[in-house]
Order: sequence, then C-alpha cells, then structure tokens
Amino acid sequence: MEWLESMHRIRALKLELARLDPRRGMPIAPPAGAPEAAIAGVERRLGMPLPPSYRELLARHDGWPQLFAGASLLGVRALARGSYMDVGRMVLELCEGEEARRAGERDVAPSSLRGRYSARSALIPFGIDAAAETVFAWDPEVRSPDGELEVILWTNDVGMRLSGFAELLDMVKEMLAAELDDRRQRAAAQLDLTPRPRAAVAPRSRARAVAVPLTPPPRPFARSALTG
Repeated sequence: MEWLESMHRIRALKLELARLDPRRGMPIAPPAGAPEAAIAGVERRLGMPLPPSYRELLARHDGWPQLFAGASLLGVRALARGSYMDVGRMVLELCEGEEARRAGERDVAPSSLRGRYSARSALIPFGIDAAAETVFAWDPEVRSPDGELEVILWTNDVGMRLSGFAELLDMVKEMLAAELDDRRQRAAAQLDLTPRPRAAVAPRSRARAVAVPLTPPPRPFARSALTG
C-alpha cells in the first residue's frame, strides 16, 4: 500500500516538526477504520465506487485529521451525510470564478460565473479545513484505468490538478520535508549566532609569591676538637 507508507512518512515528519517547534502541537492520531457496510453506504450515496486507495484508507482509518494546511480527510459519516460537501463545492466555484476574473473577466457578475462553472458542482470534496480555505476534491469525470480519480487541490485561492490521491500525499510529503529542512537550517543558524560563554578565569590570589629554593641550604659544620 503506497498510500499507507506515505501516511506514515507524513506523520513522522509532523512529529519531527513538533519536536523542533512545540507550538505546532503534536499530530493527532487517526481513528480506527470504518466498517465495510459504512464504506459501501458512502459509495451508494455518491453513486460511484470510491478510489481504491481512499477505500483502503477508510477501512484502516476512518478519516485523517489535519493532513495538510489544517485540512482533514473526511470519514464515512461526513462523506455519507454531505456535511462539508456543499461548503466545499461553494468554495471551489468561488475560487474558479476568482480565477476567471483575474484572467480578464472582471466585468462578469459572480452569479453568472457560478453558472458558467456549474460543472464544478460535480466535484466531490473529500477533505476540508475549518475555515474552508483548503479543499481536496475528486473529479469523477477523470478516472484512471486503476480506478483512481483525479484530485483537485484548492488552497488560498490557488488550485492545481493532481493525478490522484497518491500524488496528493507525495506533494504533502515534499512540502513537510522542505519545511523541516528550513526549520533545521534556522535552528542551526540560531545556534551559530548565540554568544558562547567566556572561559572562566581563576581569581588572582593576594598572597605574595615566595621563592622556594630547589635544594636545601647547606648545613653548618659542627665544631669539634679537631676543628677548634
């Protein structure tokens, strides 16, 4: 399972980042897997089979908290209920409308833009953050021979298309690894700039130096009858 190795690597990178910067907080452990009946219920509601990689993820972990930029992978309950799907679709439509206006259509009303890009409503969000600024979505119209769906990533009004769930995880790994390298370099630079403590100097003694002869002084001759 390539995706599982990627998830383990992502968690390891987050643990190392939390060690370097405790303010980030420790990564949240993912929940246990969802039952097969619940996963099948999601597929019935969506009217299509889930990508094999995400189906395997749900069987092992029913979602994954804060995968990237605060966005969590949705579990079966959120996918089946559509709790975040309407919000995700709205954000995707607004983001694409913003891209169109940047391309020179600033005189077009937002409502007509949403109508023009109504095909975006076919996207199926499977990950979102609390502020709805980062969204992961499947494009059900682009499915590879192995059953994987193309992934649309929108974050901070910037979007990109990825070949599938595996490429999304690879991108997250690369970004976390780059952040970790940057943190280590800054930590090393900070250590170099930290003033080192001066070597301790023994205090001078007030006692005067006294010359000590290396050999004992000669002993005087004892007076005797022979020497007078």
